[in-house]
Parts: sequence; C-alpha cells; structure tokens
Amino acid sequence: MTDDPSASDAVRFTRRGALALGGATLLAGCGGLNNPLKPGPVELDGAALTRTADRDGPSVDHPLPVAVADAHVADSRERAHAMLDTVPLPLTTDDLPNGAMREAIADRAEHAREHLAEAVKATGTRERLQLLAHARGPARAVEATWATVEGDLTAADVRSARESVRADLRRFREGREYVGDPGDPVRAVIVHALVGSWLRDADRHVVDEPDESSPVTPITVGERANEVEQARATLGDARHVGERFTESLSEPRSLEATFTDARDSLAETIDSRMTDTPAEHAELPDLVDGGGDLEGTVAGAALRELHGDLPYEGEFVPAAELPGRILWQVETLAQIGGFETLRDRIAAGDHRTIESADDVEELRRAAAAAVEDALAESADERLARTELATLASWFDYAADSLDLYGDDSVELERVADDIALYRQIEVIAGAVPAAVDETLAALGVE
Repeated sequence: MTDDPSASDAVRFTRRGALALGGATLLAGCGGLNNPLKPGPVELDGAALTRTADRDGPSVDHPLPVAVADAHVADSRERAHAMLDTVPLPLTTDDLPNGAMREAIADRAEHAREHLAEAVKATGTRERLQLLAHARGPARAVEATWATVEGDLTAADVRSARESVRADLRRFREGREYVGDPGDPVRAVIVHALVGSWLRDADRHVVDEPDESSPVTPITVGERANEVEQARATLGDARHVGERFTESLSEPRSLEATFTDARDSLAETIDSRMTDTPAEHAELPDLVDGGGDLEGTVAGAALRELHGDLPYEGEFVPAAELPGRILWQVETLAQIGGFETLRDRIAAGDHRTIESADDVEELRRAAAAAVEDALAESADERLARTELATLASWFDYAADSLDLYGDDSVELERVADDIALYRQIEVIAGAVPAAVDETLAALGVE
C-alpha cells in the first residue's frame, strides 16, 4: 500500500484565470478616498457563513513515499478490534456495579470506535496509520480496565510493559541512520522526518513515570495502559516505515552531510529574509503603511497572525531531528513569503474588504484555489504537500469556529480572526512553490 501523489491530478487544474475574472469584485474596497479600508460596522449573515465554511475544502494528503504493507495496516486495525472484543460491551450493572467506571469504559470504547471509523475513511496511508494508533490507545484502556476489574492485570504489569517499550525505543534510535538515495534526497528527508516525528510521539506517551502517590484504580491502570499501547503502536509504525524505506534502496548511503548542509543553507536564507521584518512585538500600524486603518479588519487580523508566527531572534529550532528541521524550514519560508505578500499587497492598496457573506465565500474560494495551484506549480509535489496538507486542514478549523455563530447575524469584528484564516491560507500557499525551490537548491537537487 502506498500513497499515490498522482491520485490528486484530477484536481490539479488552476483557477487563477477564473478568479481573475472576478478580480473587480474580489478587490472591491481597494484603497481610495471614497472606499476606506475600514468602513462602519458590518453585519454578516451567520447562516450564510456556516454554509460557506462547511463546504468541502481542497484535499491534500501528507506525503508518505513508502509502500506500507497491507498486512501491517490490517494488523494494527485488528489489534484494536481484538482488544475491544475482550470486554462484554455494553457492560451492565450485573457486570460492573460501579456506574462511573462503566461510563468511563463506555466512553473509551466509543473514542476507539470513532478513530477506527475515521481510519476507514482516511484517504492517505499516513493518516490511516495515525488514526489506528490513536484507536489502539483507548481500546487498550478498555481492555486493561476490565482485566484489572477481573483480577487479570495489575499496575506492576503495566509498568513492566512501559519499560519494555522504552527499551525498544532506545534500541531503535541507536540503530538509526539517515540513509537514502543521493539522487533523491527529498524522499529521504520526508521519510526520516516522519519516523523521527513518530518516535517523539511514542516518547511522549512513556517518558514520564506514573504518579505512584495517586490511588491505583482500574481506571488509572487502564489510562496507563492506554499510553503504553499508543507508544507501542507509533513505534511499530515508525519501525515498519523505516525498514520498508531502507529495503527499497538499491544502495543505501548516508545523507547526513547533505541534510546538514541543507539545514545550514536554509537557516541563512531564513535569517536574511527576517532582516527587514518588523520587531516581534510590533503593533499593527508598524507592520505596514496605513496599518492603523486595519484594526478590526480581516486583512489586519491575517497580517498580525502571519507576523506573530515568524521566527525572531535568529532561526527558531524546533524540537526535531535534522530531517524534521528541514521540513520546518520549508514551512517557515512559506510563512515568511506569505507575510511579505500580504504586507506588500496592503501597502499597494490591493486590499479586499469584507462586507457580506458573499465576500467571505470569494475569500475562501481564493484560498482553496491557491492550495490547488501551489500543488500543481511546485517543482516537487512531495515537499509541497508537507505544508499544503496542513493548510488544507485549516479549512476544517475555520468551519468549526464559524459554525459557533449559527443562524444569527454577527458583526465582522467578532469573526475577523476566523475569516482571516482564509487569507492566511491563500498567501502562504502562494509562497510554497518558492519555498520548495529554495529547499531543492539547498539539497543540491537540480
């Protein structure tokens, strides 16, 4: 089983021509004496906002350029189901008189089933594996809680399992190397970054020792078993993907020097791009000429958020290994480019105002088109997907926020931050192809 990037070809058309036809409408409200940046209070139709936000956004899967075995996915799914099947759900008062405990077990079982259902619908193998790992945690909590009630499991058993997983993590890390094909360093970066990310996730579940001073109950034993199982599942996925990747290489070679040079080169580029950026705590009027008129507007909210996400005081280095830092640098370059784009457009008077739900719909449409265009126009689709998949998920975030207002009318200033997500998506996505080009050059890809 492998994610097939070509599966998205059907949606890789460009809508820029179509958007250009509506440019007069989209840019209505451009700077001018008779059309100020910030008009009086604007009321938006809440029901129309909800309809707009709830429409399907662009679908972009995170890249996973490794053929994952069908049996590995099936084993993870079957383990979750098998753990749930050990408990006679739904429990009755005869099975378990403690009502609070019955409710806790039922909640965990429902949580596991929800993730299992989501895994079936997932379009990408990477997302499917992650959802199955998340399902196995609460499924194990159900199994372990019931086993503790029945006297078949103790807290000491779970502590032993935790130590076993921690030892497995140490051994796996000690044997890791950043190998790959020198002719395709992008594939190696993506795979090693993912493996590193999964290892950090596994660590988080088992790194802290349980609080032995708290009462030990079947529920607490179940929760500790939950953590161990999620770590075990995530480590298993990391090991499988890493091994399958290495097996796919005809002549594995160390790419650590290539990765190091790329990271350092991109760090210099980021530092250079940040030289003329306003200070970290700059106010909106200091971000762009005429910024004082942006307070309470969608453009102002987007510009402030973009500025706040930039790396200050030199390049911020996340808690990630070398390959993960390179992918973070792709994201950072796109964020810097998005901020520069929006700042320059506002300074030039190229500013969209929002006066109705129809304007929000146009803004959302432009954001979706920008994601699709960036995917089609990037020199390496896999690198582009590392950022565009995240941006595509922001459409759901915006929908969840805007749905809160229901059918009531709402003042623009109350929802400006939520609507601004669409503007951020648009300008960041537009900067992705250039960020990909910078990264390819740093990796020595011609």
